[in-house]
Amino acid sequence: MKRKQAKQQKLKIEEGLEKAIRYAPKGVVLDIGAGEGRNSIFLAKSGFKVQAIDIDAKSLEKCKRFAKNHNLPIITSVADVRKFKFGKEKYSLVISINTLDFLRLKDTKKLITKVGYSLVPGGVFYLYGFSVKDSLLEIAKRKHLKEPEKNTFYFPKMRTPRHFFEKKELFNLCKNFEIIKLEEKKIIHTHMGSEKPHRHWIIRVIAKKERSVG
Repeated sequence: MKRKQAKQQKLKIEEGLEKAIRYAPKGVVLDIGAGEGRNSIFLAKSGFKVQAIDIDAKSLEKCKRFAKNHNLPIITSVADVRKFKFGKEKYSLVISINTLDFLRLKDTKKLITKVGYSLVPGGVFYLYGFSVKDSLLEIAKRKHLKEPEKNTFYFPKMRTPRHFFEKKELFNLCKNFEIIKLEEKKIIHTHMGSEKPHRHWIIRVIAKKERSVG
C-alpha cells in the first residue's frame, strides 16, 4: 500500500497544464473528465478552487475522499459533460486532458462554445489530446475499426469513439479565442498501473478568452 502511494505521489503533472496556469487568473477551475483527480489536486494546491466532473463515479469518489482528507477546495460532481450546465463567466480556467477527444467532433464543437461562455474575460481554456500522428490512429486503420467521422474511430474495448486532432482543426475549433500556444509533440508517457513507458504524439492548446467570446 505504501509503495503504491509513493508511486502516485511521483506522478508528474502534464507539463502543458503547468504552463497554462501561468496565464489564468486565480479563481474557479472546471476540470472536465477529472477521473481520480490528479490534475484537480495539483490545481487546488496551486491556489485555485476546483469543480471536478467525471462520468465515472468510482474514480471521482477517490478525488473527493483525497480532497476531504487534505482539506483541499475541490467540489466533485458526477456528470456527462455533454449534459453539464456551464454557468456564464464562472471559471477562470477550464481544462480537458484526454477527455473531449473521447467524444464525436460535433459534440466537441458545441462544448468549446460552452467553454467560451463559461470563462471569465481573460480566462483560459486548456485542451490536451492525441494527434493524428499518433500510432494508435494507424492501429485503428490497420484493424479496420469503424470510422464514424474523419479521424474518429470506435474502439470496442473502450466502448467509446476516439478522435485524433489535426493541428489546423484545433486552431479552427478555438478560433474565437486568443491562442497563446498550440503545439504537436512526441512525448514519453507512463500509464497508470504500468511501468512500461509509451510514446505518443499529443496536441495541446492554451487559449485565452477575449471579451467577444461567448
